[in-house]
Amino acid sequence: MVLRNQMTAATISRPGDGDLVAAVIRKTSGVRAEPLQPTRVYRFYRGGALIDRLRREPERDGDHPEDWVGSVTPARNPGRDDLEEGMSRLVEGRLLRDAIDEEPVGWLGAAHIERFGRSTGLLVKLLDSAERLPVHFHPDRAFAREAFGSPFGKTEAWLVLDTRRDDAEVWVGLREQVAEEAYLTWIAEQDTERLLDSLNRVSVSAGDVVYVPAGVPHAIGPGMLIAELQEPTDFSILCEWHGFPVRPEDSHLGLGWETARRALDLRVHEPVLELPPESRSFFGADDVLEPAGRFAILLVLEGEGRVDGSPAAPGSAFAVPAAVESLAVEGELRALRCLAPDPV
Repeated sequence: MVLRNQMTAATISRPGDGDLVAAVIRKTSGVRAEPLQPTRVYRFYRGGALIDRLRREPERDGDHPEDWVGSVTPARNPGRDDLEEGMSRLVEGRLLRDAIDEEPVGWLGAAHIERFGRSTGLLVKLLDSAERLPVHFHPDRAFAREAFGSPFGKTEAWLVLDTRRDDAEVWVGLREQVAEEAYLTWIAEQDTERLLDSLNRVSVSAGDVVYVPAGVPHAIGPGMLIAELQEPTDFSILCEWHGFPVRPEDSHLGLGWETARRALDLRVHEPVLELPPESRSFFGADDVLEPAGRFAILLVLEGEGRVDGSPAAPGSAFAVPAAVESLAVEGELRALRCLAPDPV
């Protein structure tokens, strides 16, 4: 799978099988790509079968339709009290957050820590919804800092990995500018038809990319597996709740609509179907099976083999510290490499 208009297939020169391991030499003793446990997360919607398909497991839609990969971010699920839900663990059992806290410079790099602190600055999700998600939007960094004391908002990008049919659809950004009071009336009256019809409808299939800046209203249709790259928060403000198991008072993160409306971007938005240069301030992605010199997540999409001695198969994920200088890769693997934000 190649992400169209954005990435090219990784080309890795490999010697004969007998010389493979010897050909890749680690230069940083004791630092390696760390395999991650799966981290399925409860959500109010159903899905998840395509995550099972990726991992060659029995396909089942349920109430854990997301898998958070390399996450140091807790999930926000009103009414649930699992404080570690959404937090990734290394295969050996430690929370990734705790491992990073023990060796922050090795994991993240000095420049990253100076810019972003001890957060990875990145959250990667596998998301497969069996139903259309509500129209919603996310705050940017400035709003999140003021409202939540968070240095991160929630700019995101969707990398389509698979679909249940030939294609699927998403809605992103306003086709025409809408007056704020009119849009808030649609929300108050739960005018689903107007909320959805006001957005650009985009047909997508495996390999497509959609970049979604913070503030832009959007909705994800059913039947696609996406790798969602985003800032490391779970801040979502819902414009729709009618027909979903969501209470109106949970739609605006406790802010009230007089405040939440300030995070909404009601300008005309032309869908961005690639990762633009400005996305590097939030995340990056390619399919290169090499260290990045900064924190990265490797998600295996095809093939079987090993990464730094650990088994690798479709759906396997690895957290790669910034200090890793080389990876020992065995087998013909295709992977998505997800990058922490550029600290420069």
